[in-house]
Amino acid sequence: MTITAERPAWSLPRLRGLTWITWRQHRFPLLGVITLLGGFAVLMIIHGTAMHGDYHRLGLDTCGSLSGAACQTSLDIFTHRYQGIADFLPVVLAFVPALIGTFVGGPLIARELETGTFRFAWTQATDRVRWTIVKLTLLGVVLAGLALAFSALYGWWFHPWEPVLGRIQSGKSYEVEGVVFAARTVFAFALGALLGAIIRRTLTAMAATLAVWVGVVLSSAIYLRPHIQTPLVAQDSGKPFVRNAWTLSSWMQDASGHHLTHAQEDALVRQAATDATQSANPRQAFDQWFPQHGYTSWTKYQPNSRFWHFQLVEGSAYLALALLLAAATVWWVRRRAA
Repeated sequence: MTITAERPAWSLPRLRGLTWITWRQHRFPLLGVITLLGGFAVLMIIHGTAMHGDYHRLGLDTCGSLSGAACQTSLDIFTHRYQGIADFLPVVLAFVPALIGTFVGGPLIARELETGTFRFAWTQATDRVRWTIVKLTLLGVVLAGLALAFSALYGWWFHPWEPVLGRIQSGKSYEVEGVVFAARTVFAFALGALLGAIIRRTLTAMAATLAVWVGVVLSSAIYLRPHIQTPLVAQDSGKPFVRNAWTLSSWMQDASGHHLTHAQEDALVRQAATDATQSANPRQAFDQWFPQHGYTSWTKYQPNSRFWHFQLVEGSAYLALALLLAAATVWWVRRRAA
């Protein structure tokens, strides 16, 4: 009688077929991604715990509006301790999706074509199209999940700064928090896969992926993002409504509504400063000089409340691009990569 050992009910299912092959071939790049994101995650957990603790100990969560006098001293202390890294960290993390796409997507197909191993891979039990689709899907889903988890952790870390710095300002927290970070990661991965299939040289494909990603993302952030929704225009009276907003432009105009040039503004500032020195309260006299003479300051801005609308629109655009690039990769492998 033959006795067969049954696998315990609690054991994890084994990876099979292309799923197992994908893991075996790309486990080191994936472990590199986990290490990269994990290193930053540990830094944010350690630093964030201390920062959240100080935010509570300084009473910033109970003193009322952070723009009020009751919070000013505590806010100055908190800003002195932590704003440096709050401004610097998102700038560094904004380029992490490019690195992931370069080192995971770039070699995905290019290495197979460059080394000639595709001749073996595509003559096994699966065809080249299924081979490409499975790899793109599995790796894309894993990378998206890792990026979303990382963005959620960053959102927790940055939370004390939202009332002051806001989340919508371009070039800052907006680039890491929300869904844009994950969408850019998937876009970079799909871009690397397509360029690798076309160029057929791993290092060249990686360099091209990095260059194209930077060009697309910077162009989008500078020229397209401000127009996702019509910006608001308001007179700048120093109130907190623009404190955590994304300021697009500001200007001064006279009583007739004509915009002043920078040279004219500089001349007015010098004139106001000269007249204010003759007053008992120079600072107050300087502030009052402009409205007294019919000059007002205006600001065009995107309010922080639009953060999720911007994120969903821009994230959807990057995801759509990624799907188009993935489809183009499948087509290229099927038609041209033989």
